[in-house]
Amino acid sequence: MKIGIIKEGKTPPDKRVALTPEHCKHLHGTYPELEIKVQRSPIRCFTDEKYANAGIELVDAINDCDVIFGVKEVKYEMLAEGKTMLFFSHTIKKQPYNRDLLREVLKKKVRLIDYETLTYSNGARVLGFGRYAGIVGAYNALIAHGKRYGKFEMKPAHLCADMKEMGREMKKIKIGNAKIIISGGGKVANGAKETLNEAGIRQVSIPEFLN
Repeated sequence: MKIGIIKEGKTPPDKRVALTPEHCKHLHGTYPELEIKVQRSPIRCFTDEKYANAGIELVDAINDCDVIFGVKEVKYEMLAEGKTMLFFSHTIKKQPYNRDLLREVLKKKVRLIDYETLTYSNGARVLGFGRYAGIVGAYNALIAHGKRYGKFEMKPAHLCADMKEMGREMKKIKIGNAKIIISGGGKVANGAKETLNEAGIRQVSIPEFLN
């Protein structure tokens, strides 16, 4: 089997990737007969050089691969005819803005595997970014609070190398006697709670909060 990692083509550009250099190296070591190709990209969070150093072949086109991995919606011209492609198509909820993408997928006879539809036997999603949406959403809310009141400045989440750096940035927070409410109790809410805990913001009970 030949696996291809597509260059993300969506605007604004997305730096994420489905398989890191370490993932690819591990797959090669586990399944020596597997071929992995990575389409060159100037914007990916892992550079082309890192894939090359992991022994992964860099190419300009991956249409000869059997299975192609992406992250966000794939541009029409980058859909590989007759191949299996995995990416978030944002079509499962009948989103009108991606109706033409779905038509193009059907026209080119692409076997689309949408990450959003992959579930375990109990119905829980295999892949979901709820926790990270909460972590980054709360972090961005704190940035906005600091800017609005001129109290502190933090580096945007997408410019931080990892969550440790985000943690260091949050040492700058001076929030004063502010009250924060997190509604709900799902993955997003728990992710937001992680950020607020990291920022040293005290959690209180509902009666304490009200009084």
